[in-house]
Amino acid sequence: MNYLAHLVLSGKNEEVLFGNFIADAVKGKSYLTWSKNVQKGILLHRFIDHYTDTNPHYLAGKRRFYEKFPKMGGVINDILYDYLLWQYELKHKNISLDKEIKCYYRVLDGFQNKMPENIFFMYQYMKKEDWLTNYQYKHGIKKALNGFGKRIKYSDNLESCFDILESSIFDFEKEFEMFYKEIKEHTSSFYVN
Repeated sequence: MNYLAHLVLSGKNEEVLFGNFIADAVKGKSYLTWSKNVQKGILLHRFIDHYTDTNPHYLAGKRRFYEKFPKMGGVINDILYDYLLWQYELKHKNISLDKEIKCYYRVLDGFQNKMPENIFFMYQYMKKEDWLTNYQYKHGIKKALNGFGKRIKYSDNLESCFDILESSIFDFEKEFEMFYKEIKEHTSSFYVN
């Protein structure tokens, strides 16, 4: 799952949300140096990653990218899941992502002085270019995919994977809905008031 989905699955506790956001930069047992709720957020992030990587609905979508984009199926699917999350919420209106995203930025702004350097640097771009909101648009996802492909020197045309999504959109949407329902149930035990 990508940034937006991780934040949505964080619940309402600000420290848990912050921990989930910075977790990729916190290695091994170094998470134990953080407060209990930040630790919970880091562990939540790790749980989400593990659950996602082993979920059959997620894996079905990931496999569609293997032929054209070897070794990149997971990263591509993670990014596309933020687009699918937007489409799901626009359709079902369970949460107002516009309002939630403003809240996420406000919370993360308050923790900027505690962010690991690489996360702080990335967050500046995320907020300035409003990645989280732009994930709802095809052009926003394509920009995210191309930016990622260039950063890792994999491809400067990773956006073409969007054609794979569009050609199997009904399968992706069905898989995402089943996955999202399941992961929300499994992550609810991490929530703190």
